[in-house]
Amino acid sequence: MIITGIQTRIVELFQPKPLITGNIKIESIWFLLVDIYTDQGVTGSSYIWSFNQAGAAAQKAVIEHLSKVVLNEDTKATPRIWEKMWKALIQWGHSGIPIMGLSAIDSACWDAVGKELNQPLVNILGRKLEAVPAYASGLWITNDFDSLQKEASEHLALGFNAIKMRVGRSTISQDVEAVRLVRQAVGDQTALMVDFSSAPLRAHAHQLARALEPFSLTWIEDPIADENMKDHAEFTAAVNTPVCFGEKVYTPQGFLEIIENRAADILMADLQRAGGVTGWNRIAGMANAARYPLSSHILPELNLHLIGSAPTGYYLEHLTWAENLFNEQMELHEGKIKIPDGPGFGISWNEKTILDNLKDLQVFN
Repeated sequence: MIITGIQTRIVELFQPKPLITGNIKIESIWFLLVDIYTDQGVTGSSYIWSFNQAGAAAQKAVIEHLSKVVLNEDTKATPRIWEKMWKALIQWGHSGIPIMGLSAIDSACWDAVGKELNQPLVNILGRKLEAVPAYASGLWITNDFDSLQKEASEHLALGFNAIKMRVGRSTISQDVEAVRLVRQAVGDQTALMVDFSSAPLRAHAHQLARALEPFSLTWIEDPIADENMKDHAEFTAAVNTPVCFGEKVYTPQGFLEIIENRAADILMADLQRAGGVTGWNRIAGMANAARYPLSSHILPELNLHLIGSAPTGYYLEHLTWAENLFNEQMELHEGKIKIPDGPGFGISWNEKTILDNLKDLQVFN
């Protein structure tokens, strides 16, 4: 199938309550929806996200730039398309928003391939799982500990048996109390992850990690404020709780550095930073060779197929940020989410939601 056009749409969705970490407070998410049109009438779709309008506009500009090397290509030639986009980004660099644009196009190409073959993407990549272990990622920073406990219990009632919470309050004692109360609410059998959100300085992070050891955490995520691999390696070696790292790392080359430096115990790859499905697949191969568990970051509707096919696939991060963009909803049962049976990613746009929240539309051909 030959690519004849690329459409981008920017959509802003307000969240039911603010998302608060040690670094940010966000009240709405900006999504860039990408549709690739082909000469066979098949449309491949994907999406990426940003915390503000400027980020979404910059992502769209990358799509426009990359369209010049993608138009008239065959959607099935994903390695060739990926390399052409990589070369087209030489001046802009191979991290940050340029890679996000590459990822969106690459993922849409894979969706188109799945639709052409009438197969879910997980089958094309090589299915390992029918349903993917998932954790609820909805516990943001609040000092209302009663509501924090209540929300944790509500996630269990929905069927999750793994939950992630954020820390980053003004004192270590406040964070420790929050984790204690959540652990109390969910019990010892529930997997509990704690996200430091790259907020604390190293000394603070070390103290907090040691203080949280009694709570049998599944992992500590993004523990320190910088992205230096040696600093993360030192932290990982020094603490007893497993360290999960990688969501802000770009491309397979970045994950090679994590593995070479032993800068984590668990890898977390972000599809829009990894380099799309092609980049993710390469990371999954490295994770398998080095025997690292591999989890996903955000974009759960897309990542279901990737965790479900990764040899060392571990946990899917479940968030509801984008669920209203789709006609299909994820099915949770006994802590796992079923991989959709539909072709490609197995999802379709909810055009009413998109139209009601549309900020920008453009077609490149």
